[in-house]
Amino acid sequence: MYVRRSNMEDIPAMMDLYAQARVFMRENGNLNQWDESYPSRELLEKDIAFGNSYIVEDDEKNLAATFAFIKGEDPTYYGIENGAWLNHEPYGTIHRLAGNTSYHGIASGCISWCKSQIGNLRADTHEDNKIMQHLLEKNGFVRCGIIHLANGAPRIAYQFAGDSTNYRGSNEQSQQNYNQPNRSNQPMQNQNWSVREVSSGGRGFGIASMVLGIIALVLFFSFVNIPLAILAIIFGIIQLTRKAPKGMAISGIVMSTISLFLLVIFWACMFVSDARTESTDSSTYYEGSENDDASGDYYDGLYEGYQQGYKDGYYDGYYGYTPDEEFYGHTPDDSFYGYLPNDDSYNFHGKNGIYY
Repeated sequence: MYVRRSNMEDIPAMMDLYAQARVFMRENGNLNQWDESYPSRELLEKDIAFGNSYIVEDDEKNLAATFAFIKGEDPTYYGIENGAWLNHEPYGTIHRLAGNTSYHGIASGCISWCKSQIGNLRADTHEDNKIMQHLLEKNGFVRCGIIHLANGAPRIAYQFAGDSTNYRGSNEQSQQNYNQPNRSNQPMQNQNWSVREVSSGGRGFGIASMVLGIIALVLFFSFVNIPLAILAIIFGIIQLTRKAPKGMAISGIVMSTISLFLLVIFWACMFVSDARTESTDSSTYYEGSENDDASGDYYDGLYEGYQQGYKDGYYDGYYGYTPDEEFYGHTPDDSFYGYLPNDDSYNFHGKNGIYY
């Protein structure tokens, strides 16, 4: 026998099995626990979505049983009357257990599997469900009191605290024996069967996420890293939502996230480095034009030559001398204000000028 998490494709077969269970309850005096709409398809879909729904199959993939197994606090167990829970340690809860009557001992097998998941279990059942009460007590559960469902209906509360010798003995036997299902209507006595969990989903998205994450991490310096990392994260999230191994998906998400951080850091460092290089080149240019290096000499000489040429041209035109002549006269006898004594223009100016 094999136990695995249910998926949406299993719902029609599960609904058929629950219909058989309702008929079985009525035939055995339990008329009021499950009505025709319980459990509803919506409830089964919710169980599957949260990973709390399980089915048991034989080697030929025939459905033998189904149940809900939930680890964590159950709100309906917060209050209990006419008794008390055995402890308040973390626990798992068994709900909606239904088995094909062709497989003798199938319900006890489901309970044994739940015990292997956590040693502290709780369950509840209707006061008219004598078969379930007997099943729980046979598997080491202790009657603790009365709890009430969300609609106020009372239920008998049971707890298994992990210290039952009956549990230990049946668990050891279940590991040693494996029996083929009994297809006949005759009950099988003193036989046990083991349950092994198998994955209900593939690892395809997890593998894809991990491979893309590795590539993105190797190419973290390239912008190709961005779409690779995004795909790795998406595939990883898809794998995490599936009821299948999650290790590779987590690895892919972590590596792709790291690659994105490295990409940001790498290009930030490159930008800072380029900015510093450009600043250094600009500073060197301006310093060279002002100091006594080749560039500075060139521009300084050019400026001085321009100034000297301007001066020479100006004074040549105004005083009429060549570079070899003195500043104040063309001949030693000339003076600044009268270098041509017999010049008419001088006489004119002497009579009519400002020196008259």
